[in-house]
Amino acid sequence: MVKFSKELEAQLIPEWKDYFVNYWLLKKQIKKIKLSLKPKQEAQVYSSSHCSNFGSSIFDPARAFFSTISNTLHISSSSSRDNEVVNNKSLEEGGDQEELHEENETELSQLFSEEDEVRKYFDMLDEELEKVNRFYTARESEFLERGEALIKQLQILQDLKQILEQRRRKNFLSPTSSLHGGFLSRSNSTSTRNSDDSENMSENNEGTDTSSQTEEVVSALEKNGLNVIGAATRSKTKKGKPKMALRIDIPATTPGRTISAVTSTLWEDLANSSSKDCPRELINRKKIQCAEKMIRGAFVELYRGLGLIKTYCTLNMVAFTKILKKFDKVANRQASSNYMKTVKGSHFISSDKVVKLMDEVESLFIKHFADNDRKKAMKFLRPQQQKDSHMVTFFVGLFTGCFVTLFVVYAILAHISGIFSPGSKDESGYMETVYPIFSTFALLSLHLFMYGCNLLMWKGTRINYTFIFEFSPKTALKYRDAFLICTSLMTSVVGALVIHLILRSSGFSAQQVDAIPGVLLLKGTTYRELAYVISFAPYYWRAMQCARRWFDESDPKQLANLGKYVSAMVAAGARLTYAQQTQPSALSTILVVVTSVVATIYQLYWDYVQDWGFFSPTSSNPWLRDELVLKKKCIYYISIVINLILRVAWVESVTRFIKVGNIEAKFLDFSLASLEVIRRGHWNFYRLEHEHLNNVGKFRAVKTVPLPFRETDSDG
Repeated sequence: MVKFSKELEAQLIPEWKDYFVNYWLLKKQIKKIKLSLKPKQEAQVYSSSHCSNFGSSIFDPARAFFSTISNTLHISSSSSRDNEVVNNKSLEEGGDQEELHEENETELSQLFSEEDEVRKYFDMLDEELEKVNRFYTARESEFLERGEALIKQLQILQDLKQILEQRRRKNFLSPTSSLHGGFLSRSNSTSTRNSDDSENMSENNEGTDTSSQTEEVVSALEKNGLNVIGAATRSKTKKGKPKMALRIDIPATTPGRTISAVTSTLWEDLANSSSKDCPRELINRKKIQCAEKMIRGAFVELYRGLGLIKTYCTLNMVAFTKILKKFDKVANRQASSNYMKTVKGSHFISSDKVVKLMDEVESLFIKHFADNDRKKAMKFLRPQQQKDSHMVTFFVGLFTGCFVTLFVVYAILAHISGIFSPGSKDESGYMETVYPIFSTFALLSLHLFMYGCNLLMWKGTRINYTFIFEFSPKTALKYRDAFLICTSLMTSVVGALVIHLILRSSGFSAQQVDAIPGVLLLKGTTYRELAYVISFAPYYWRAMQCARRWFDESDPKQLANLGKYVSAMVAAGARLTYAQQTQPSALSTILVVVTSVVATIYQLYWDYVQDWGFFSPTSSNPWLRDELVLKKKCIYYISIVINLILRVAWVESVTRFIKVGNIEAKFLDFSLASLEVIRRGHWNFYRLEHEHLNNVGKFRAVKTVPLPFRETDSDG
């Protein structure tokens, strides 16, 4: 049977762990109470065993009765005696009384010690209960406010969809009405033709049609409490047209949408300000669909958050119950029933607002996003997390064995064929065509292997990587899956190498056989151009993410981070160009050194201070940060040194301290590239650890989805 402490540790929400009942601290206090009771229990055992040495007798009850009377008379008479009487006692009687006085003093001090520990225990219980109530109240108000705003957005969405449907029917029944420059339209076009046609319409028809539809939109929106542009909502343009400025914001949720989002915003502002007399189409069917998708995602996250706070209540309730029962058992008291009444009457148990909101969110989602199909809705609201399969482990072991076997076979065949022998006629062709292609796949496999190691470490240290990466529990890779992909890919790569050598040794020409791996990249020479893409891709991807966050959050820190990746791309491009030159010039050497040094200093500062959160001057852990996930601090110091060494590994690719031949140089370059992959995997763990601790500090256990509808000012 699993202990509750282990169960609580496994089920608690990592971002809220500091605001759960400190079950382990309360257990320590109960141990102190148990230790304070131990001497008293030992004294009772000793007394009973000492009396039992005289044997049992039928006069034992009488002895006990007279002993009680004697002790009572002795206590009452001793209070009235003065010091003179006490001094006249015999030595034997004095010795007995001194012994009795010491026993009474020990029992009295023991009693006070026990009560002090018990009082301290209940004080700690009160503090924990207050902490839980305070945290629950804050989270409850936060989710209730979010739920209210989201339900309002859903109502606005339904009103707009209804008006769009009515407009579509009107356009279907009256084709000429589509020429009006209406507020709602099926397209996002703002062409001059529509503007000219709408201005050529009679003013009476335009006023009645457009004005009535716009009034309908305004009334539907204001009915739900959305003031579009304040007092200017009912104002008119020069030709008597109402001025509207409702915008649906579709944020750039991926780096690829950053530029398109900026362009869309600028184009929309330009189109809306190009003609002050013609109302523009600010809402269209495509944007409504995007807004619906955003609101659906917000409902899913809200439901998940409500489920987390419900779990928070349940685990804390069980923790209070378990710890009180443990106290009753140790202290031999019946205090749990009375204190549990206080716990059950507290706000985090008695409040039912979260449960009601959860039921309302579920019913709304079923109605509006699942076509009244509850089973379909639950697939979105409660996605089942994939379980680790033991079959995956079996296949990982199988592919690992195959990889080792094939690698040994490849080494033997390479030695027999003499492909790597110095002066071999096939050496240059093999190293220029086959080796670069398969080394690329080997580096990709190493990436996957490091990612699997990261997943394993994050799971072991309870870092919530699925939330940070915004992975779906249904589709997120487990560490076994990553290892399976890695081993299967490496087995395929080495198997292809073996087949390649077998074909070459079977009499096929080198050009024919080398064309087989060359199909993957069309030419062996294409690899040189592809090397730039491979080197730039990770930096470019992160740079676009920084650009997106700067665009969304207007945080200058993201621009500084963007500069780091730009400097890394410049340095990588300079090193690649330098490596491909047979006789590098002095200018290219200086350029490589300067760009690489600047990029390395930039990256080291960002690694240690920004990404890992180290070198805090006020940290309780020297050179580190206050909060650490790993228990041993020495691991962090070793990681600082490892990261520094791996960051400056580029020096060897420029200076070539190690003098080797052509084949050895290729292997050395591959080794340096492998070290860079390992460095990125090593860096990734601490980067995510720091992000996780930031989420813990801000209690961010649920993603905050931006809502689409907002008001904008219009002065046209």
